[in-house]
Amino acid sequence: MTLKWKSVVAGMLYGGVAAVALAATGASALAGGFAIREQSVSSQGASFAGSAAGRDLSSMFWNPAAVGVAGSGLNTESHYSLVVPRADITVDSWNSIPSSFFQGVGIGNESGNIANSAIVGASYGSYQLSEKLFVGFGLNSPFGLVTEPDNPTYLGAELGRTTKIFTINANPVVGYKIAPGITVAAGFQAQYADGELKFATGFPGGPTTGFQGDDWAFGGTAGILFQPSAGTSIGLGYRSRLNHTLEGDLYTKPSFLTGGVGLTSSAEADINLPDIVTLSLSQALSPQMRIMGTVEWSNWSRFEQLTVVSQDTAATIFGPATPGSAVATIPAGWQDGWFFSLGGEYDVMPNLTMRAGVAYEVSPVREANQRILGIPDSDRVWLSLGGSMKVTESTTVDLAYTHIFLDDAEFARTSLAGNVINGSVEASTDIISLSMKTKW
Repeated sequence: MTLKWKSVVAGMLYGGVAAVALAATGASALAGGFAIREQSVSSQGASFAGSAAGRDLSSMFWNPAAVGVAGSGLNTESHYSLVVPRADITVDSWNSIPSSFFQGVGIGNESGNIANSAIVGASYGSYQLSEKLFVGFGLNSPFGLVTEPDNPTYLGAELGRTTKIFTINANPVVGYKIAPGITVAAGFQAQYADGELKFATGFPGGPTTGFQGDDWAFGGTAGILFQPSAGTSIGLGYRSRLNHTLEGDLYTKPSFLTGGVGLTSSAEADINLPDIVTLSLSQALSPQMRIMGTVEWSNWSRFEQLTVVSQDTAATIFGPATPGSAVATIPAGWQDGWFFSLGGEYDVMPNLTMRAGVAYEVSPVREANQRILGIPDSDRVWLSLGGSMKVTESTTVDLAYTHIFLDDAEFARTSLAGNVINGSVEASTDIISLSMKTKW
């Protein structure tokens, strides 16, 4: 392997490590549901307006036909985002008893911040094999979150002490220019997922019960990039649904409820992730100015519930279990998500482009009884600024900043013990991002 190729592979792997390092980010840092939108710094700077229209190689995440936009030879990109979220839960009542009663006996009704800052990354590479044929590769974390309250025994702890969902997705792509201005592409997805849920059992200070499991799933991507004239680019991309069956353990930590011993049994849980369709436009208004737009649909209505199914004949905190029996069900009943964005960019100098954008995201969680406290999603507005600077003939650096305003939202959920808990969530997020693009 030549030194050049060693450097390229090392860069891709380093970016991949960042892509999997979703260490502790809250649901408020994410796109609708628990998707992760921070896959491209240049797109983020315009609130993802034009994200599938082939702005650069990172458009591959939404539209694999962008594999050819970087041009001839070997090209790589690494993107990194510092996500600083804030999400606070306030419980108003527990089984219709006002939270003030519990505060009087030392049980708080506020979670504290459930979200911590994290770095999210993504890497891309492409190579032109011939005049019309391109290959590419993306390494991303398309879905994920970690939520964990500062106060693990607050009044809502039965609905979630810890929620962790982690993914790493490898996406090789092949693109072909079928005619001048028209490129089509398809790709393969191999995705690893690991999930863990922990919650208080029976009452806020009860023992922790949890489920942890992991799985691989496989799918595809497809897209078309249409550039009918200079300055006009239209992209349509598709990411397929992925179905994971997380296999692992259901456990309860030792307590008086378990006779002082821990309970562990083999279990599994299905998690159905959405198809995503993205349509984007980039249109030049002058040689220096462009406007962009994006509409995206996410099939989150597939996420109806999360059911933990026993794989053993065993004792659980919920009673005796046999293979194939459902021991715990967390209802969701989500609806489809939508994302709309509009942005613009201006070439201040030949080597400097500035951009800005605004977006509105319709959450798949529309009702209080759909809002899982580990994933306290709601509608949101994105405001973003960004820029790109060509620092050498072969290297470009991107910067972006975003603030996300999430709607205050209410929840009304029933715990696995049958206790009805009501309250509200307040959240916001700041994102600072940096990327480097290299033409080898």
